[in-house]
Amino acid sequence: MVEDNGPRTPLQLSGKVFLYEKPELLAKETHGHLGLSRIERPFDFARQATAIPLTVPEIASAQKTYPIVFSDLENPLPVAVVGMSDQINLFVDDAGQWDGASYIPAYLRRYPFTVASGQGDQLAVVIDRAAANVSDDPEHPFFQDGKLTDNFQSLVDFCAQYDAERLRTESFCSKLKELNLLAVQEAKHTPQDGGQEQTLAKYVSVDSTKLNELDDGTVYELFKNGFLATIFAQLFSLENWNRLVERRMRVQSQG
Repeated sequence: MVEDNGPRTPLQLSGKVFLYEKPELLAKETHGHLGLSRIERPFDFARQATAIPLTVPEIASAQKTYPIVFSDLENPLPVAVVGMSDQINLFVDDAGQWDGASYIPAYLRRYPFTVASGQGDQLAVVIDRAAANVSDDPEHPFFQDGKLTDNFQSLVDFCAQYDAERLRTESFCSKLKELNLLAVQEAKHTPQDGGQEQTLAKYVSVDSTKLNELDDGTVYELFKNGFLATIFAQLFSLENWNRLVERRMRVQSQG
């Protein structure tokens, strides 16, 4: 969270950012000598994450690989499930690389940058100072002649675009909550050897029964604002629970 105490008061960073160990507001006075260098294990920072935030435009791509659920009923936000209860990200391999055949959520692609917003339309760039690829002797400096380099300006622009998509995502989730479409459900799995059915997890999802009970006008509204396609993509993604179990079994057999 960023607080704005007036138009001439610098923004101050407070609170936590998921996966960011040491978030700091980017400033040339304190970070002018820093930049990024290539590292061998670029996704180690997400190795223990079991769910990664998503925005609405990503769900169509992410649903091909991950079960997509919502964080909770009160303040729902969509997340891609990437691991089970043992706190291991099943899409980061032993070399610290993301699975090459799987969609990489934008939340991870923007790392170690993000933006924080204050009152009005104020935005501030944030970096994780503890990120392994942030270097005092960088291959790619953040600043040149006191200004952000073109490469990092593009990344900052990407973060700002992500923030705009995050706001649309909040609107989408608010509509789901308003229509009472979310419910707690259970992911179940039956072993191939015919063993007893197992409960994998409890999660929050769109309830297809409640969706079918909506009146025609509400369905049309969801269709017009693009939310209906996103709802169906989220529901289709639940087929990936079994694939996630299979991936977990492969990882465990290799370990």
